[in-house]
Amino acid sequence: MAAELQSYMARRGVKAIMMLMALSCLALVSKYYTTESSSSYYRRALFYRNDSSLQQGQFNSHFSWTDGNGGLHQLPIETVLSKSFSLSSYSEQSQIIPYYYKSELNMTGEDITIVTLVTRNRIPNLARLATQYQGPISTTIHISDDEEGEYTLDILQDAMNRNSAMRKYVDVHVVRDEFDRELNLWRNVAKLFARTEYVMQLDIDFYPCTNIRESVLNNPQAMALLQSGTAALVIPAFEFSKQEEGLDFRTFPKSKTELVNQYNQNEIEMFHSFWLPGHAPTDYERWTQLNKSNNTIYPVTTYQFSYEPYVIFKNQGSPWCDERFSGYGSNKAACLYELYISGVDYYVLPDDFIIHQTHAYPDQARNVERYYNRRLYTQFREEICIRLARRFIAQKKWDHPKSENLRDECASIKPYQRAIGRFV
Repeated sequence: MAAELQSYMARRGVKAIMMLMALSCLALVSKYYTTESSSSYYRRALFYRNDSSLQQGQFNSHFSWTDGNGGLHQLPIETVLSKSFSLSSYSEQSQIIPYYYKSELNMTGEDITIVTLVTRNRIPNLARLATQYQGPISTTIHISDDEEGEYTLDILQDAMNRNSAMRKYVDVHVVRDEFDRELNLWRNVAKLFARTEYVMQLDIDFYPCTNIRESVLNNPQAMALLQSGTAALVIPAFEFSKQEEGLDFRTFPKSKTELVNQYNQNEIEMFHSFWLPGHAPTDYERWTQLNKSNNTIYPVTTYQFSYEPYVIFKNQGSPWCDERFSGYGSNKAACLYELYISGVDYYVLPDDFIIHQTHAYPDQARNVERYYNRRLYTQFREEICIRLARRFIAQKKWDHPKSENLRDECASIKPYQRAIGRFV
């Protein structure tokens, strides 16, 4: 054998043999070794229903608390979640997995978490957002309980492996069931598990062109408004007039000066300018005319119930999005309406902005869902006005500035007018 090896080495050369050995080692490694990201980067929870032993070893299955006498009490975590999200389609077949991936960032309370939701085809947007924002993000991803759902998780894991910013900044929470477009449920999950004092409600299709986080955290006026719990900061939203020009985020303006120049040349416009109530109260003409001499945060003075800005506000004590809104239309407006009626005023940031990344819309589904959600929104406004009015009256805050938004905005709703006379 030794003689044969010597003869082969003489014919092929030592270098060839070394190359052959190296390739053999690589083949063995690729066959028997699978890379696994360090748990210090993020944690992938186990949630397969048929392996209860693994589940119990990975995370708590009960919500626990201690009473005043030191007694320990427990509730199954599924009971807590089913109650928390009882207005949605959440059922015994649904599964919510908080922190499916948990960021490596050591977060502080005095920070701003982007709260958003993502689907399979928007995972690249999430990667771009994490790279640009460089701050905490809490996102919900919905998957179906089948092979397609597993495929989505594989794509998500690949993105995590490739993008260090996602590993550093993004907490991912999984909702696994068969109910599609439960947008407000997904928003609430992301908000519930956000780990900072303030949250930014943002759609995943928007790209933050400026350093919003640094701008707000270093602005004493902005921070005083957020700390009060009675203010939300509006980030002006734009889109390209020619939709095809909004496909590549790398071409987006990087400063307000650039943006205003393109706005004045009609290359960029208010987001969804065809539906003025959605964003017009931000007052884009005023915003674009602000300069260094009068560059300050200003209040929204023409609020109306279809207003849907993207906002930063205090997480603790703020209302949750009504989960009866399933699908497109009025779902975000309902979140912002209740926030406003609860006593939170809107203020516009003077320098920061976001731009919409163009994508296709499923128009047929949107039209059907909008029809039903518009009807629900009318009923919802009546309900929330009466419910919060009763709360303010019971708390003896009816004449307090906190109830002023409700008294002004709800006055035009006839069922509210009839009902409020019984309570005041």
